[in-house]
Amino acid sequence: MSNKSRVILLAAFSSLFGPLAANAAGRSYQGICEASAAALVDASHMAVASDDFSAIMIYQRGKPKPVTKFPLDDVTDIEGAARIGDTIFWLTSHSLNSSGQDKPKRKELFATAVSADGTLSSSGEVYRNLRADMAAALKLSEGDLKTHVNIEGLAATSEGHLLIGLRGPVPDNRAIVLELANPMQLVKLGTGDTGSAKMTQVVTMDLSDGPGTTGRGVRDIARVGNRYLVLAGSEPDGGNPPPKLFWWDGNADGRVTSGPDADFSGMTPEAIVVWNDHEGEILSDSGGAMIKGVACADKDPPKDAFFPAIDVKF
Repeated sequence: MSNKSRVILLAAFSSLFGPLAANAAGRSYQGICEASAAALVDASHMAVASDDFSAIMIYQRGKPKPVTKFPLDDVTDIEGAARIGDTIFWLTSHSLNSSGQDKPKRKELFATAVSADGTLSSSGEVYRNLRADMAAALKLSEGDLKTHVNIEGLAATSEGHLLIGLRGPVPDNRAIVLELANPMQLVKLGTGDTGSAKMTQVVTMDLSDGPGTTGRGVRDIARVGNRYLVLAGSEPDGGNPPPKLFWWDGNADGRVTSGPDADFSGMTPEAIVVWNDHEGEILSDSGGAMIKGVACADKDPPKDAFFPAIDVKF
């Protein structure tokens, strides 16, 4: 997430009591503060990316310190992650940066392989034409889309497709989810030439609180059994309506139902980890949280950098 100006008030307590006290309702993980995407490594470990840090961190469930990290060549504004088989796909925002520049490193779909011992390694190549593919699927020019688009959600389907959730735009108060049918081909994982993206479905969802209320965008999306958990939030950081969870069964008309209850106080929830069909965890991007008088940012995270997380039951 690019907005560094927000300050999460609850996190300010960390300046007095340390990072683990910052989220009384749940827990905190250390090392970074801008958690923006996560995927399962195994039954008790998760891979977590920051949108502003040059490594993917591996954490054991509930343990504050990372067990290892996978270095990245550059900070790439990662906002979505999803696992298909032994491959984790990572997707950047595809948005302009805060200065309005169109940076190539913000337009990446890439993959890592998960080994038997839970470590990550590079796999395939980087695909950089996805924004143009999405524009075509939405019947827009890329020039029109690039000033509004902000990808934040990514989920794998049972068929090995990817669902791409947009934080913005939110046209007519409806969030957008696009289905990408050939992610393996795009990053050349044993499929030869890259070819072009196959966008097989565009779904819009009403993630508002009902008639006459403001719609939300997608902050993340994750498959739980045969349905999807959608983490929804306002398009601007810190805006209204507040974040909320919804269930979607994959229907083409985007009908959703209310999701599990979750207390997001003191959080900017951005990533879902599904541990099993009954339990998950929601991670917060806490960029701007005050840590010992310094606003945390992952370009140069302070020693006590952390991000909060809460459990969620399905």
